[in-house]
Amino acid sequence: MHPLTDKPTKDQSISSKKKVLDPQGRFLQQWNKVFVLVCVIAVSLDPLFFYIPVIDNEEKCLDLDKMLKITACVLRSITDLFYIFHIILQFRIGFIAPSCRVFGRGEFIEDSSTIAKRYLLSYFIIVILIITPNAKPLLWRLKKC
Repeated sequence: MHPLTDKPTKDQSISSKKKVLDPQGRFLQQWNKVFVLVCVIAVSLDPLFFYIPVIDNEEKCLDLDKMLKITACVLRSITDLFYIFHIILQFRIGFIAPSCRVFGRGEFIEDSSTIAKRYLLSYFIIVILIITPNAKPLLWRLKKC
């Protein structure tokens, strides 16, 4: 609160508009189930990239299966969209402060900057490396025989 006007400061009014999600809430419980399913599908799609290179018997060279290339890249890109949505959600999920994790008690942290700092310092880099397109750019650059 501003000391003279008793109105919320600019930072407080902005942070109050951002909704912080409860990690035990129904939406996140459902989302986690969907996200695990999408992760399993993504892991199942990755071996498709090994079947894209094919041998062209007529010209005796290595070629790419165009239809499989497009299918694998599109499906993997769709799963990457789920990962991106998951990253955005991580910046909105509150947490119990580690300093007060006593059974039945604990301070629920709802400050957006604290949540973002905690996420960025934990496993944000690993998640970004997961969704980076490793094989996809190589497939589009390879030339035909």
